[in-house]
Amino acid sequence: MKNKDVCFPHPVLGVGDAVGPKPPVKAMISEEGEEFIINISADIHNEDILKLIHDGQATFACEIDCPSTFYRKIFYPQDTTFEIKIKRKEVAKRVNIDFTVTVIKNIKNYTNRQFHPDYQGFTFDLEPGDLLALVKMHYDADIKYDKLQSAGSFMTIVPGFDEKNTVYYLHNSKIEIQLPQTLYDDYRVSFNGPGKHANIFHSSIVFNALVYALLNYDDEEYGNTLWARTLKYRIELEPRLREYADVLENKDPMMIMKLAQELLDNPYKKLLESMHDIIDSDTSQQGY
Repeated sequence: MKNKDVCFPHPVLGVGDAVGPKPPVKAMISEEGEEFIINISADIHNEDILKLIHDGQATFACEIDCPSTFYRKIFYPQDTTFEIKIKRKEVAKRVNIDFTVTVIKNIKNYTNRQFHPDYQGFTFDLEPGDLLALVKMHYDADIKYDKLQSAGSFMTIVPGFDEKNTVYYLHNSKIEIQLPQTLYDDYRVSFNGPGKHANIFHSSIVFNALVYALLNYDDEEYGNTLWARTLKYRIELEPRLREYADVLENKDPMMIMKLAQELLDNPYKKLLESMHDIIDSDTSQQGY
């Protein structure tokens, strides 16, 4: 079996369909002061694994790993529902969470009544450190989860180096709309603030930049950027976006266009509503 380049010589619950039933694990993460609060619940229904835990041959474990800061710590909860607190300054960008059931005593001839039929009749000798169950999750500490619906969470307008053309740049943390300096100065002074003009920008340069980013997305090149992780998180999280789960890989132009409109919450509809408001406002101010 294999899970993200990790191979196991025996069936592990949560990896493929080698052992059933796959445990539903939920992680609710919130921010409180200077800490991240992680509440995890794992509903394991595999009786043979639960018995090994009860008998003291295996234990729950939760490993928190942050490659950006080299933070790594293992927690040993006593139950399937538990809370972990991490100092905000100790982690950055992506935080990996591995929930496991780990062997702590030698187990001879391990078998499981809920092995996949391919493994029925086989037994395995396990040593301390071997895994019986594994569920992998992650949390992006730099994503502003309370502002996910805002285009500003993954896109920014900045001055560019091209004096004539607007350029879209994807290698920084956010998708950059690089305006020629004169246009940027006009935007900053006249439009960078509250007002109905925001919807007009969403349906024009913001929408164009988003379509460009989606069409040119490459996981190896952009997968670790904040904008890519924010968009992928939204696609995973929001039920209305799940039909676009494979769009970043398949690059179907029509689906890219639809996804961009969903991410910006129907920008053309907002454009027309804003234009009506502007027209009505101008008319109401006319008099004799």
